Amino acid sequence: MAPLVTVGLPFFDEERHLASAIRSVLRQTFSDFELILLDDGSRDRSREIAESFDDPRIVLVTDSVRRHLPARLNEIVRRARGKYVARMDADDVMHPTRLAKEVAVMASGQFDAVGTWAVLVDDDETPFSTAEAARLPASPRTALERGIMAHATMLARREWLAENVYDETLTRAEDRDLWCRTAATGRFFVIEEPLYVVRVSTRGGRFLESYLESQRQNRAIIRRYGSACAGSRRASTMWLASLGKSLVMRGAASAGLASRLVQRRGRVPSARERAMALEALSVASDHRA
Repeated sequence: MAPLVTVGLPFFDEERHLASAIRSVLRQTFSDFELILLDDGSRDRSREIAESFDDPRIVLVTDSVRRHLPARLNEIVRRARGKYVARMDADDVMHPTRLAKEVAVMASGQFDAVGTWAVLVDDDETPFSTAEAARLPASPRTALERGIMAHATMLARREWLAENVYDETLTRAEDRDLWCRTAATGRFFVIEEPLYVVRVSTRGGRFLESYLESQRQNRAIIRRYGSACAGSRRASTMWLASLGKSLVMRGAASAGLASRLVQRRGRVPSARERAMALEALSVASDHRA
């Protein structure tokens, strides 16, 4: 019998956090799911870590090829057996009630996709910011400027994802592209609770490289959709702002201030939001029986 939900977790060189990401899925209060672990050509111990989990709900897919996230997300949708497909990043954790609450929303049949708020934590797992979502229904301009929801928190109808495939020419910003294409017709809902924890690491060169590439691809999305979604003048302003962010972050990283700059973004989590984030991290910990 097919599960109700497919959780898709693609990974690439995530040996540090992959195990906790997997545990956070397996320890959900909702259990009617399959978990597709899709190796995107990892060169570290990620595959070995994925293979160490013995759970009949896990489907491990490896082909030793680096295809990047959008292609892997489309592959997950093709492989999925569930009515719904849930996103999950390999360096994050989900709160133990995430799937149960998202499935409850989707059971109404009114929505194509549901997401949640998220709490951002630093390298020491200290919560520092809350990622909320756009006010719904979101306009195409809002979708271009800030997206509709935190992409990794999304649970969507499999058929809807199959109709709105990710652009595989992108390696990042695939979510912004999706939101721009679906803002006018998609039916979205956001649960205003932080049911997802995003790890933000500013240590090492990987952070800066990732940030700059994200901004480059955001500018490509602005060129693609800017005039239609926000008007040419606003699109030009957004393009220049993205370029400015890249220059500022490059300078901050050179001065050792990237972490301080990142932590200035967003709203400081409330006491309840901090507690929920720490609970999610604790449940996903290998110290828990």
